[in-house]
Amino acid sequence: MKKLYYLIRMTFQTKFAYIKAFWFNIFGTAVSILIYYFLWKYVFQSRDELNGFTAVEITTYVIISRLLSSQFSGGINREFSEWVQKGNIVVELLRPVPLVFTLFGKRVGEFLFFILFKGIPVSILATFILGGTGPDGAANFALFLISVFISIGLMFWIEVMVGLISFFTLNSYGIGYTKTALMSILSGGIVPLFLFPEGVAKVLDYMPFAGMVSVPVHIYLGKYTAAEAFSFIGLQIIWVALLGIGVMAFYRFAIKKVVVQGG
Repeated sequence: MKKLYYLIRMTFQTKFAYIKAFWFNIFGTAVSILIYYFLWKYVFQSRDELNGFTAVEITTYVIISRLLSSQFSGGINREFSEWVQKGNIVVELLRPVPLVFTLFGKRVGEFLFFILFKGIPVSILATFILGGTGPDGAANFALFLISVFISIGLMFWIEVMVGLISFFTLNSYGIGYTKTALMSILSGGIVPLFLFPEGVAKVLDYMPFAGMVSVPVHIYLGKYTAAEAFSFIGLQIIWVALLGIGVMAFYRFAIKKVVVQGG
C-alpha cells in the first residue's frame, strides 16, 4: 500500500505540474456536454420521453457519460508507448516494483485526480445549470460508485493491452486514437446503447465497454432493478478478471520481444 500511495502522489504532482493543460481539458469536456445537451434538447421538443428516459434523465446521462468517457482520450497506454519509443522501458523493467503494478498505481492516481478535481465539481455544476437530476436513492448512488471504481480495472487492462502493442509497433498513437473512438462509442459515451439496433444493443450491454459508462449511469438513474444492478456489477468483475488473465498472458509474451528506440 505504501508503494501504491507514492505512485498515486507522484501522479498527482505530475498533474499539478501541467495544470493549464488540465483546465483546457475541463473546458473541452464542458463544451462537449453543452453540445450534446442542446442536441438532446432538440430531440425532446417533440416528445416527453425516449425509451423510458425523460428529458431530465437524458440531461443527467449526458453529463455523467461525457465526464466518464472523457478519460478515454488519455490513459497509461500513451505513457507506456513513450517509454518504449524513448527507451525508458528498460529502466522501468529494472525497477524493484513490477511494471504492471507501477502502471496500475499511475492509473489509480489519474482516476482519483479526475474524480476530485473534474468529476465531482463539473457534474455538480453542470447538473445545477442544465437541470439534471440526482441519483435514484442512496442505494443506487452507492452501487453507482462501486460500478465506477470497478470500471478502473476495465480501463486499466485495455490501456495496458494497447500499450503492449507498442512493443511490436514502437508507437501506439494510432491505436490509441482508435481505442478512444471505440471505447467512446461501444460504452455508450457518445449515445446511449439503446439507440443501437436491438440485437446489437443487447450484445453491447454484456461487453466490458458498457461497464465503463452505460452500466454506472443506468444504475445512477435507477434504470435497473436491484437484481439487475448486482448482476451487471458482477459481470464487470468477471470482465476485469478475464481481461487481466488475457493481458498478463500477452504481457509475458510481449516482454520477450522488447525492442526500443532512443536511449
